[in-house]
Amino acid sequence: MTLTERIEPAKVIYAVNMLKVIAHPVRLAIVDLLTVNQKMTLIEIQETLNLEQAVTSQHITLMEDKGVLLSEKVGRNKFVSLRFPNMKNIITCLENCCNEH
Repeated sequence: MTLTERIEPAKVIYAVNMLKVIAHPVRLAIVDLLTVNQKMTLIEIQETLNLEQAVTSQHITLMEDKGVLLSEKVGRNKFVSLRFPNMKNIITCLENCCNEH
């Protein structure tokens, strides 16, 4: 049975778009951070990854738009988290594949 037989084609396209958006070193680093910390402010992400504020905002906005992240405004802070916490499995898979060779 093929993937599109096991999963609705529209859901496969949604997953492909999420994978495309995280296929960037900074965005992978953000996913990795959020697998450990679950919820972080933009400032925490910016400081942890040593990024400029504008760069952080651009990456976060793109990840929100493509359904990778959820955001919540609390006071003056914007918190983000992974929409699908099991994305940690992608990070684990990448680590395992990269460390095999």
